[in-house]
Amino acid sequence: MVKSKYLYESLIIAMKHFKILLLFLGIQSCDTTETKKDWYLPNIEKDERLANISVNIFLGDDNDPDRLTNIDLRTLDGGLMNNKNTILLNNQPFELVTRKSNFYISYSQYELDDNFLKNEDYLFEIILEDSSRHTLAYIKPRKDYQDLNYNIPENFSKNEKLEVKWEDIYTPTRLKIQKDILYKEYQKTIYPNMHGYYHEITEKSGSHSVDMMKLKDSSEIIVGIRANFSTEERGKVNPNLKAGSRLFYRNAVEIKSALEGFKSYDDNF
Repeated sequence: MVKSKYLYESLIIAMKHFKILLLFLGIQSCDTTETKKDWYLPNIEKDERLANISVNIFLGDDNDPDRLTNIDLRTLDGGLMNNKNTILLNNQPFELVTRKSNFYISYSQYELDDNFLKNEDYLFEIILEDSSRHTLAYIKPRKDYQDLNYNIPENFSKNEKLEVKWEDIYTPTRLKIQKDILYKEYQKTIYPNMHGYYHEITEKSGSHSVDMMKLKDSSEIIVGIRANFSTEERGKVNPNLKAGSRLFYRNAVEIKSALEGFKSYDDNF
């Protein structure tokens, strides 16, 4: 009788521990789902209707508070643009327009209304000719690019090295060094110059000495240096799409330095 009572109490304790274990696993499962839901496409069943559709999407962001710098969408159905398909970004439809670059050549492109505002995330969808709606691609970019530690002196001297520094940033990052100039023969207007060079950053913290020789031109006076840090993120695409489909988001942060004698860069450029 004593032995039966002992077995019964042991069974009760074991069941309590089992319930606690199930509850813990359930909590863990919920946490995992919550963590992943922001970056992955939901489980999508195989759908042959998307097999011939390819997407190439580029989103550019220079940290304007309201708008993206660039939304470039190229979607092909069987190698061609299909005006019977509707493409949407966050439920807002693109318009497929045809324009002429000259008298003989025309081209088509997807355009979004100018009133489209920045969002925390971006969902691209397609409505096919049969009225079925499908996810194309999704991305939720990082929010803290402007908060990262990029540094350049406010002013620089012709006789000293100019150092661009960064600390605890995302890698890889591409650094582009560009110049602003005065022409020696006409020194009234400062011009931005697209000429520059790239430096690939692979370390989260470091520095780069601006190579003035790569920027030098005998007809110019360099009066400003722009350091542009750009980083790319890749979004998720529907696995049913044609191989090679992709979504890229690029964020660019620019910092500036002015030649000594200018109060600040923004006062003169």
